[in-house]
Amino acid sequence: MKRLSLCIALGLALALLVYPDHSAGSEPRINLQALLGKKVPILLEFGRGWCIPCKYMKPILDDMAAAYSGKAIVLTVDMDANKDLVREFRIRMMPTQVFLSPDGKEFFRNEGTLERERIKKIFLDMGVIASSNQGSVPAQQQAPVQAPAHAPASR
Repeated sequence: MKRLSLCIALGLALALLVYPDHSAGSEPRINLQALLGKKVPILLEFGRGWCIPCKYMKPILDDMAAAYSGKAIVLTVDMDANKDLVREFRIRMMPTQVFLSPDGKEFFRNEGTLERERIKKIFLDMGVIASSNQGSVPAQQQAPVQAPAHAPASR
């Protein structure tokens, strides 16, 4: 009996190492109401850290967050830590980018990857221009990562 208990305990410990619980607060929860209170356009990208297309998007989103600092909010939303937002926005795949107007209404949605130029165009359509040239990284400075072949093209 002791041997069975020890095996179960070791199995549970191993399972926690291999499959960590991301819903236990390890990732930041997003307070959408606080963000909407800032009255600026918002770009939320829904994904998970292990998602290859999400990893492709990370440097693009970091670049856009810097380029639109003070004029728009660009955030990644961990789908495990923010299940309420996943349900609210009816997210079907990752990554999914949702652009919200300053009044909180959905302006544009894309499923799959989205390039810098397309993000800039959507923000421009929303009336927002980048604060700096950081939104235009020369090709030789961009990461040599290719978009996954299975990611749908932007709409």
